[in-house]
Amino acid sequence: MLLAYHSRRLRESSIHSFSKQYLQHLAKSVSAVRSGLEASIADPEENAVHVKNAKIVVESRDDTKLQVRVDLEGEDTRLVFEKVLTNLARAAPPVPGFRRQKGGKTSKVPKDFLLQMLGEERVTNFVIQEIVSSTLADYTKKENLTVKGNKINTIQTAEELRSSFVPGKEFGFSATLELEILTTETSSQ
Repeated sequence: MLLAYHSRRLRESSIHSFSKQYLQHLAKSVSAVRSGLEASIADPEENAVHVKNAKIVVESRDDTKLQVRVDLEGEDTRLVFEKVLTNLARAAPPVPGFRRQKGGKTSKVPKDFLLQMLGEERVTNFVIQEIVSSTLADYTKKENLTVKGNKINTIQTAEELRSSFVPGKEFGFSATLELEILTTETSSQ
């Protein structure tokens, strides 16, 4: 009973106790808007997670818009999930009964307990944010694309993405990127 009380208090207080830097990164990465998920593409080096084996296919393209399909293998979703869970746990307040090691890592807290403490839906939201933001940031850098306002939109809603995500299983989404048209000014003499 005491453990349940502390778990509930930690879950409630952890909202306010995450490390400022990690939450700022996530806040500028993604937010739910209208029908799809809107994400900001940050510098790929700033991403907390890197997905190496994402398969990205261009579905349609014109001068101002690019629609892509991104698919990840189960192993990649599992790795991203574990990395995000570890980062969130590191930023959360200490867990009663578990000591913190140097560097802020809480050792040997069962992942199921961490997931319950932090909230499965919340962790899943962070994982999806990281996947969308990191895969498309890497893609735009690799293809040398400039996205208008560094904003992208998924075709699927946040709820659809959340319901289709299971760690260790394949995951995919479609997104639209509004491209900036780089014009070169020519001077007439």
